[in-house]
Amino acid sequence: MKNVRFAPHLTLSFGMVWAMVWWGTVLTGRTAVGSPKLRSDRSQPRARKAPLAMRLVRPRTSDAVLFNPGMGLYLAAGDRLRVSPPEDAWVFRIADIAYYRPVWSDLEPDGPRDSFEEYFQPIFDFWVKRLGKRVAFRIMSESMHARTEYATPKWVFDRGVPGVEHKGLWVARQVDPVFWDEKYLQVYCRFVERLGRYLDGRPGLEFIDVGGIGEWGEMHLGLHLPGRWTPDQLEATGFTREKYIAAYRRIIDVHARVFPRTRVFLNVGDYGQINDYAALRGLHFRQDGLTPRGPSADVGRRFYRSYARRGVLCNYEFHSSYRSMQKKGWDLKTTLEVGLSDPVSYLNTNVFGLSQWEKAPEEVKRLFQDAARRIGFRFVLKELEVQERIRVDRRRSTRLLLQHRWTNQGVAPCYESYALEFTLHDASGRIVVQQLDFPDTATTLWWPGETVTERTVLRLPAGLAPGQYLLKVAMIKPEPPRQRIRLALADPDADLRYPLCHIPAGEAPRPASLIRADFETDQHGWQATRGISAKRDLEHAHGGGSSLRIEGTQSGAWNYVVHTLNQPVYPGSKYRLTGWLKVDRLQPGRPAPYLKLGVTSPDGTWLANFSTTKYDLAQLGQWQRLVGVFETPPNAVGGHLALEKGDKGASITIRCWLDDVRLELLEGP
Repeated sequence: MKNVRFAPHLTLSFGMVWAMVWWGTVLTGRTAVGSPKLRSDRSQPRARKAPLAMRLVRPRTSDAVLFNPGMGLYLAAGDRLRVSPPEDAWVFRIADIAYYRPVWSDLEPDGPRDSFEEYFQPIFDFWVKRLGKRVAFRIMSESMHARTEYATPKWVFDRGVPGVEHKGLWVARQVDPVFWDEKYLQVYCRFVERLGRYLDGRPGLEFIDVGGIGEWGEMHLGLHLPGRWTPDQLEATGFTREKYIAAYRRIIDVHARVFPRTRVFLNVGDYGQINDYAALRGLHFRQDGLTPRGPSADVGRRFYRSYARRGVLCNYEFHSSYRSMQKKGWDLKTTLEVGLSDPVSYLNTNVFGLSQWEKAPEEVKRLFQDAARRIGFRFVLKELEVQERIRVDRRRSTRLLLQHRWTNQGVAPCYESYALEFTLHDASGRIVVQQLDFPDTATTLWWPGETVTERTVLRLPAGLAPGQYLLKVAMIKPEPPRQRIRLALADPDADLRYPLCHIPAGEAPRPASLIRADFETDQHGWQATRGISAKRDLEHAHGGGSSLRIEGTQSGAWNYVVHTLNQPVYPGSKYRLTGWLKVDRLQPGRPAPYLKLGVTSPDGTWLANFSTTKYDLAQLGQWQRLVGVFETPPNAVGGHLALEKGDKGASITIRCWLDDVRLELLEGP
């Protein structure tokens, strides 16, 4: 997309320009009409100095690890609550999610249960209530690491679900279900429904994995592992590719249905059609085979990079432990860099178990601290342009204009639409102004490595006292449950508001708060377009002794008369445009004329048009008041007034009188 440069430090896409045009028409509900040019045969856009003095601020940044929802490193905590690290454990510098991976029989050893308090409550009590951390889970139906004969509970097989015998790592015999069997799918899906009723949306739950199909819940059957599924077993149990895909779709569907408030991850692999179906149902991707050569099935290149921009969060787990990696000659730094080259929001720290991190090598700790700073999204405010002074007024509201440039320094997109909250604090720290701002470019589109420019108009109350004020910013999700997002900025307060700069405030006169045209002299500055005459008329007036008589036939222009303003048009301001018009001849009988303000940027580039109501052609020959109220774009500096035709190509004959035109600043900086 091409960009338009309006001013130093200010680059907008065309889409953002039109967003500003829309912003300016919100108050009246009217659409800007006409050509994006100054519509006069004689007047041309001209550069103009910005009416407000601005200064550039670069807020202090931070290299702290940011613990935000929807992202982060997580800790391999085992199958149940066995390790209870102290609150000051080193590992909490890099991760605040404990990840548990039990088997189904750990939760329902004897039969279906309506509650899972026995398993989950100790975990939530310790991690969420006591430590204020997060938790995540995968409940597996098959695992060679399970220390039991039945990862899927025995009662499931007693109900007629077919099973096959395998060798476990810790037990000589394991019985695993036939995942594509209809009876298994019915029993398993009912288990997921019970699990969803208990877990979905529970405070502190970060995500769950699909674990009911495949070895360890991964998208394979362990055919490469000794003692696990064999080709003969697949043939004997009726395996087909179509049955396997259909079984996955059933399991994906039930998770999507019963966990509407919880992130659900599917362990993806070579089955692209399964991966795509999961994405369509709102599930996210994980892969448990990260090596120095990349992830298993090359899922980063094949799936993560494209699906990440479709709202799919991506998640990696290491293939091997640190000790195993050393034995294989795998370099940890290379493996991390390979993983972080993809848009990952989560990363398992499973190179060490939860209890092993305190004794991990310092170099490993350093590498994971760096990864924790890069994982997911990481928003930093790089530059802020702000008024040098705040204008305060005892009787009317004023405004403070901000232009802020943000960068996502993380490796992944953000998957939530957050708002900014700006606050002004007086010398005592009390909040005197607090305002939400919903970015024109949603935070879901703040892509990694890219910079986004936003503009904000803070509305300041009448009677704000002169003095020194501190401007702060926060990023929040205002809808329940409210969330505050950590930013890569320094010195946040207890409410995660980040200080930006101090701004002095005082009373000061404002020129050009009212622009008027009464046409009481011949030096009125209004120019007629081709085919139109515009002269002062002493016989017709709405107020005073004269008006502007506009007469003739116009063809090929957008307006009848135009006046280029010598006074500034203030940016981010609320204006009211009014005027009195009398029409006694219009051929053909439409379109109706109206007044317009065209707004320009510092270099004279057209930005937007703002229109009044149209003349009521049912009441020809009568003076009628035309009025429009609007907000100017944040980079406006000048403009022009015009009486508009409403149709450039039409040939229209008109006779009318214009009087008492007013452009009034209602609220501005």
